[in-house]
Amino acid sequence: MAEAATHEMARMNLNVPKAAIVPKRPPGSAGRPVEINTNITPITLKKNISYFKYDLRMYAVFAKKDGSEGLKEFSKQTKDDYNEQERKKACTEIFLNLTKSESTFAGDLIYDRAAILFTTQKLAGVTGTDKKFELPPNTQSVCPDALRVEITIKQAADSFQVTSNDLVSAVNADFKGGSKGLMEVLNLATSQIPFFSPKEFITYGNGNIYLMDPAKYGFQENEAPSIGSDKYTGIGLSKGVKILEGMNKPGNKDYMPALVLDVKKTAFHFDNHVLSEKLVAMYGNNLPSISVLTRDLKDIRCLTSHKKASIVIGGFTNGPVGKATFKDREGKTLSIVHYYESKYKVKITRPDLPGVIDKHQKNIYPADLLKVAPNQRVKATQATKETVETLIKVSAIKPEVRFKQTQRLSTLLQLSSKKAEQLGVSVPANQPPLTVPARQLNPVSLLGGQGGMAGPSWRGSNKFVVGAKIDKWAAFLFYNSSGRYRFDPLQAFQGFVGKLRENGNRKGMSIPEPILDKYDVKGSVDQLVSEAVKKAAGAGCTYVLIVSDDRIKGHDQLKYDELVNRVTTQEVTLAKAAQVALENKMQTLENIIMKTNAKMRGMNHVLAADGGLHHAPGTLIMGIFVQQPRGMSPKEMEGGARPSMPAVIGLSANNGNLQAAPPAQREMAAQQYFTTGWKYANPREWTVGESQRETMKKMVVEALTQYKGNRGKVPSQVIVYRGGVSEGQLPYIASEELAMFHEAFATLSPSYKPALVILSCSKEHNERFYHKVFPTAGPGQRVDTNLAPGLIVDRVAVNPELNEFYLQSHKALQGTAKATKYTLLHESTGKLSNDQIQHMTNALCHLHEVVNSTTAIPTPLYVAEESAKRAVNILHHARGIPENYDLDELNKALGLGGCGARINA
Repeated sequence: MAEAATHEMARMNLNVPKAAIVPKRPPGSAGRPVEINTNITPITLKKNISYFKYDLRMYAVFAKKDGSEGLKEFSKQTKDDYNEQERKKACTEIFLNLTKSESTFAGDLIYDRAAILFTTQKLAGVTGTDKKFELPPNTQSVCPDALRVEITIKQAADSFQVTSNDLVSAVNADFKGGSKGLMEVLNLATSQIPFFSPKEFITYGNGNIYLMDPAKYGFQENEAPSIGSDKYTGIGLSKGVKILEGMNKPGNKDYMPALVLDVKKTAFHFDNHVLSEKLVAMYGNNLPSISVLTRDLKDIRCLTSHKKASIVIGGFTNGPVGKATFKDREGKTLSIVHYYESKYKVKITRPDLPGVIDKHQKNIYPADLLKVAPNQRVKATQATKETVETLIKVSAIKPEVRFKQTQRLSTLLQLSSKKAEQLGVSVPANQPPLTVPARQLNPVSLLGGQGGMAGPSWRGSNKFVVGAKIDKWAAFLFYNSSGRYRFDPLQAFQGFVGKLRENGNRKGMSIPEPILDKYDVKGSVDQLVSEAVKKAAGAGCTYVLIVSDDRIKGHDQLKYDELVNRVTTQEVTLAKAAQVALENKMQTLENIIMKTNAKMRGMNHVLAADGGLHHAPGTLIMGIFVQQPRGMSPKEMEGGARPSMPAVIGLSANNGNLQAAPPAQREMAAQQYFTTGWKYANPREWTVGESQRETMKKMVVEALTQYKGNRGKVPSQVIVYRGGVSEGQLPYIASEELAMFHEAFATLSPSYKPALVILSCSKEHNERFYHKVFPTAGPGQRVDTNLAPGLIVDRVAVNPELNEFYLQSHKALQGTAKATKYTLLHESTGKLSNDQIQHMTNALCHLHEVVNSTTAIPTPLYVAEESAKRAVNILHHARGIPENYDLDELNKALGLGGCGARINA
């Protein structure tokens, strides 16, 4: 992380300050004190134990075709799930044989099944120079063609010796250059049992441990269902090690090492599924477009059945593989199918399916010659709608159930064993999870158009604070006249539009009679959607409503046409329209109207003035969310590879101008209205052309300029909520992005130096918080066993040196609510208290405007994240998955600068 940032700074010749920790501040005190349980388990770390680190390499020696010998390294790390498991299997087998046959490997050993070995005593005869060992080839089963196995070991160049007393130096190593050696020991020592129990567990990295037999730990079959006919749900334990504040008193360094454990459910591809059968299982006999196929299956590793090899799916041929050809070395055109059938004596049974293009060699393979390699998790880019929905459903575990399941799973680590005590990293048997102090914040007060309300959930006001004015609009019905409906689609459509107008105007909006039309969809809907939006835009409409049959999938095309025609659009399903029109479902209608009002620069409610930071005059509050594509290695870049996908930056800020607001309320409403914007950017590691940092700076300058244009002055204070951040990226944001903001300010004027606050926000953590005693329901009652929204944790379970807090601001609709973690990375005045920052953050979670309840993250970041998702969806819809891209052309065609409205409400 630090190397990447340094390289980029050097490339741009910038004088960027080194990341610095904001001095630790006292915890907040506002709210009602409560005690809660966690999924955190303190680790007992024995004092005065030395750990010695070694670099251990393992190779299979094999014969090349020319008679020379080659090496295949097993201990080399990889991000490929199948290769990772194969290599770790080989390393485990070799290591166990090595420790039995070589006396050098004595004492207590901690091994990562790759290249890192820690010992509690120095290994005799092993120095900083490689010491070599040889074993017969049958000491591993992964490479049966090996001539022999070679092993080298030497003292590690970095942190050769660490001790169990080095706890303080391991805290925040990325910020202050401390040692990570002890953290490596803690992570590895707590994973030794699952590492070396391959018949019971499969482990990815150090902390994602999946059960081979979930029933052994009390899980029922319905808790790990199949997903369609080609995927299944894996159940496991997510394990992390942290150094926490604990009961440390100010000025002391008595920190607490701890395990953070949580139940984890992940989708896996079925092993050894013939790819042609997988395609049919996923899509039936009507395959989708090549771009959708590529999106859903790209990067899956497959084993070839005609010879011993594996390939990674890079894409698919545009037509059936039966019609695909290639040119041999002599330039002769040959049929792909004929080539495989004649050379390998195999029968291609599905020549009608597209051919698979190997990602690396670009060779073409028939789908029925490929099998899905085992042990592959479904990547986010491969997750279909069905996959996502299934995982959400099975992961929605009630708090009291999740708590018990986590406790059961923690036993698989066997940290109360004699072995764990010998390693100096243990957990006493039956040790309860950590209990921590927390605070329940007071409810946040809101104002509607007629009176006050209070969070975290509330009844909407009869009037909006600012009712949007729609001068001209169109409403279109998309349906299939041959479809079987329980109601008359046209009647439902017309009734819904009438009630939308009636109730919207009653709430203070201005909605005239629309242009009405209907489209009978018999085939592809995309062209009809484009026709409708262009018709409305050409007639001068600023708003287009589409009411569509649930089975008609035109949403992505609608949002693309919204961008192209610069007109705000909204889609409502025909089923919901019928509920409103025919069943008088008024809450459904209210939610739709609230969304419409927010999209069209209206404001449903505002936060009541309470002296919070969010009410401070001249304050620009923005959310920035970056969605990074797959990272590129230096080797790929050196080889001339280009990134296939851009990064996406979503930005939202309270920089609009709500002209429809009454003059007395205009400033307050505009201060709390967050606009939509996004741009495509190069991946962060890419060094050719405009850097991601420069693209972000342009967006910040644009946000500041728009604020000045709408408010008549530049903001005196800028508050940033930064999302899409891993823990390893915090130093980058605290140094390079901090410098980027100062450069953006200087772009407006060299003397412009507003107060600046930067908070990172993360949902990518495993900390969970629970009632100390779960509430129970009486007969015939239902009770929510989640903690109430507005809960703050900023002591004991937090980082001992960073200003970190957890805020659970929302009510979970199902399952266990997950608090968001916030880290204060910069605060230029040095005067803001944790209470001020926490109150502002909680208050900003009340401005979603689409529903009358709070969200898990502040609205500016929520809108920014949704903006990034919209940008990705539009790119995929418009371009598929390109092999490369032109950044300027992409942003000109598909980017969205600050439009002054929240079109993605």
